[in-house]
Amino acid sequence: MVTSADLHGVHVALATPIGPDGDLDPAALDRLLARIIDGGGDGISPTGSTGEGPRLSRAQRVEVTRQVRKHVGGDRLVVPGASALTVADAVAEIGELAEAGADAVLLAPPSYYPIPAAGVTAFYRAVEADAVLPIVLYNIPSMTKIVLPPESVGELATLPGIIGIKDSSRDFEYLQTILYATTDADFAVLTGSDTMLLASLTVGAVGTIAGSVNLVPELGREIYDASLAGDLGRARSAQRKLHDVVMACRVGPPPAGWKAALAWAGVGAADPVPPAVGLTTAEQQTLGARLEALGIGR
Repeated sequence: MVTSADLHGVHVALATPIGPDGDLDPAALDRLLARIIDGGGDGISPTGSTGEGPRLSRAQRVEVTRQVRKHVGGDRLVVPGASALTVADAVAEIGELAEAGADAVLLAPPSYYPIPAAGVTAFYRAVEADAVLPIVLYNIPSMTKIVLPPESVGELATLPGIIGIKDSSRDFEYLQTILYATTDADFAVLTGSDTMLLASLTVGAVGTIAGSVNLVPELGREIYDASLAGDLGRARSAQRKLHDVVMACRVGPPPAGWKAALAWAGVGAADPVPPAVGLTTAEQQTLGARLEALGIGR
């Protein structure tokens, strides 16, 4: 069984390569996974926000997870994102993801309706009680419009089936509060904010699940390794490079910039999952020129 210790390191928030027809592109997925693994990625987290998981059907999320497991074998942690509005749907999808080869699951709170702190805690408690996989909480209020309350995270961190959190709030004070709330728990805190990786590691985060690892896995790897080694100068230099890449790719509605960057790198098409719309041709050309100037390899 996967534990919080397995979450330490540099994990990719995997993009989902698709073709013009909207179907999964297995060949592009293989190229993308090879790029990530060659660059030092520790684990794969498909069908999250960068992977456009909520736009995929459950069957598609399961199939992406199956394809990822087939490619990486037993060498990499696989933590797909589930998308569910009810406890029953979450438990059912987690079961299917487990059959497809997932080691744990990334689970955001159900969106659409506001939920008070007690409701958030109750949702995760109920899912944890019946889920067949460990759960990584997912705080991404820009998408869900719900902030996981620190007091709820502190309580949930004591449950054996909840092993960590991915925080994509870009709120450093929130990240610190979560770290303090879970100090005594067997619980991993990871940042989903690429530009905050070094700062997050410095205050106690144990890794990242980041979209930039699709394109430049070597930069996240260098920041993480240099931080662990106490080489702050090298870590800061790599973080500056990563910041510039992220700013270049932060164009259009997410994750359109990352998909266009991967297309520029020759990994797959820039098409988003329907009904989303990707970058214009002019925007893609501008992005490509910026990446070229930054020395990003194809």
